[in-house]
Amino acid sequence: MSAPAAFLPTSLRPTPQAPRPRTRRPIRWWLQAGTFTAVFIGAGILLAGWRLKAIEVTACPGLPPSTVVNLENLTGRWVPSLDLEEIRKDVERWPGVTGVGVELKLPGTLRIQALPDEICASVPMGRAWRGVTCNGGLSRRLSEPRFPVLESFDLGEAELRSALSTGTRLCDGTTGRLVSIRKITPSDYQVTIEDRVHPETPSVVRVLPQGSPSEQWWHRAALNGQAPAWADLRFGHRVVIRRTG
Repeated sequence: MSAPAAFLPTSLRPTPQAPRPRTRRPIRWWLQAGTFTAVFIGAGILLAGWRLKAIEVTACPGLPPSTVVNLENLTGRWVPSLDLEEIRKDVERWPGVTGVGVELKLPGTLRIQALPDEICASVPMGRAWRGVTCNGGLSRRLSEPRFPVLESFDLGEAELRSALSTGTRLCDGTTGRLVSIRKITPSDYQVTIEDRVHPETPSVVRVLPQGSPSEQWWHRAALNGQAPAWADLRFGHRVVIRRTG
């Protein structure tokens, strides 16, 4: 039989436990949860209605009108579904387009700018013409030839670039204008140069793509306005010329 608690020392008496009050979640928590849910639903509604309202296309001659129409038809597209990099590649693949800028202007405007190639020559293609860029790449179709005209060349960049380099080397510093560059053999080009002062008497030159020492003689004559009507510069230290009149 245990002793009454009143007779126990104070240090041994059990401490009475006060009843734990029932806790309630504050009303603020419910308000925060409700606000978050409302914001989430509202954002979902706004996101679902986020559509392109305007397409601004800055075209260049190398971009077909049908492609511009297709780009403008993107109006109304859901913005999160747009692949801007894919749009850029689709526009840049066209010959005559050297670069593309694509920008999404919030909230719903898409700006597309196509930059044109710089055309330095042309090649005949059937009854039409095709532009050639300064680095030898094929560009857009042309309604008329762009001088110089590159004839009988393969349409690879390396060969077209070699033709342009050869013609530019001959005309460097002179008043001549390149009219045509024709491949006679893989190592033999014929270049026709028109004098801007006397265009009625062009000069025809046979050259090697890599050049030769005899070109120096022809170049000095061209600088002095005394280039012969025809010259063969394919030999190291011998020049074959033909004069008219």
